[in-house]
Amino acid sequence: MASESFADRLERSSKASGPIIAERVFELDGRPRAVRVRRRKPRRDPKTRDYWCTFELSGLEEAMRFKVWGIDSLQALQLAMRAAGELLREKGLALTWCGDEDLGFPRTLPSFLSAAASSRLERMIDRELEKEAQPSRRK
Repeated sequence: MASESFADRLERSSKASGPIIAERVFELDGRPRAVRVRRRKPRRDPKTRDYWCTFELSGLEEAMRFKVWGIDSLQALQLAMRAAGELLREKGLALTWCGDEDLGFPRTLPSFLSAAASSRLERMIDRELEKEAQPSRRK
């Protein structure tokens, strides 16, 4: 049995909700403007009082639209950004943004981690960043 993809775990959206507030366009195999991610303005659910944000990926084998929920509008935006980045990484395509392989979608630590585990990971990241910032030493 194949493992479930990240896209399979997200709520699909059949329609756009709200105006586009952000867009990023990527190159695919050197072709400009090949893949696009659009984020729409978060909307508040009148029943739950939570927010959702839709985002769209186009230029892949199929256009996809997803709805991501957050407690407030900022969390909905953050989760939509994180989800878009994870989807693009999962595709494993030769995408670049302004000629760079870093697509500009930061990875975040999952909220289910304990405070101790999050702290260990953050210290490890800080150590690695410090190593990379050091000028190379010649023997």
